[in-house]
Amino acid sequence: MDNGFRSLHPFVIFLYYVLAIAMIMLYQHPFFLTFACLLLVIFNFVLDQGKMLKRWVSMMIVLSLLFLILTPLTNHRGSHILFYLFNSAITLEALVQGLLNTLTLIAILTLTITFNYCMTSDKFLFLFSKWMPKWSLLAMLSVRFVPLLNRRLMEITTVQKGKGLSVASGPLKQRVKHGLLLVQVLLTWSLEDGIQTADSMSARAYGLQKRTKYTPYRLHMNDGFMILILAGLTGTGIFGWWLGDGVLTLTPFLEPTILYGREWVFFTIYVLIIGFPLIVEGKEAIQWQYWKR
Repeated sequence: MDNGFRSLHPFVIFLYYVLAIAMIMLYQHPFFLTFACLLLVIFNFVLDQGKMLKRWVSMMIVLSLLFLILTPLTNHRGSHILFYLFNSAITLEALVQGLLNTLTLIAILTLTITFNYCMTSDKFLFLFSKWMPKWSLLAMLSVRFVPLLNRRLMEITTVQKGKGLSVASGPLKQRVKHGLLLVQVLLTWSLEDGIQTADSMSARAYGLQKRTKYTPYRLHMNDGFMILILAGLTGTGIFGWWLGDGVLTLTPFLEPTILYGREWVFFTIYVLIIGFPLIVEGKEAIQWQYWKR
């Protein structure tokens, strides 16, 4: 049973993800982005002790290193030249830009990892099936596709290892042969499952009439209050971004990374938006402890 942040109305949950991504993209400042990554990592551990996050850590590290390395090599703008590499200037501004890109990537990936956990297929279809039935179904199938393939590939690999077929050991030609066999089995399994799903949907007359909702989610007063809070905080945050606060200027001069004056106000608003699920979870935990007493 859902509780805490997941117990909110699907519209509130979806609105949070949209607004959080918007804030992460707008506020390009290392101080803001670092706290966003920290809050989202904590959110992952609150949900499932970081199990989903651990599956993506290796990919996130590789992508982060690529951003950190490629950005200074391709971007040579800036007046603070650190050194020359292959007759190309490596500037401090380019390194900072690479850091901003890396933190933005980590924050968005960490946020989207929790999307499937909080925004289930039933909630997603509840929101969009009335207006975009085909697109909502296609979107959910696409989101489900990659994790499903990954899980099936692990199952096939385990079975093949029991038969002595491995892609991690042996001659290169043999490993390539075993890898192609794994892909063949995976594609065959996926196609068969797709045909079965299509037959099942056709037998249930899916798409012939207006889709009924399995779970009647209702918008309560508490959900409306949450929407107003998120809208108010986001509006104030966008106003701060419009004023130029929370955005690190790189050119023509490199702005100091220390926050000054009203930037702390907009930083607090930024933290409240990104950490909104943690606030909801903390509120539920306090209420639970109170009622247990």
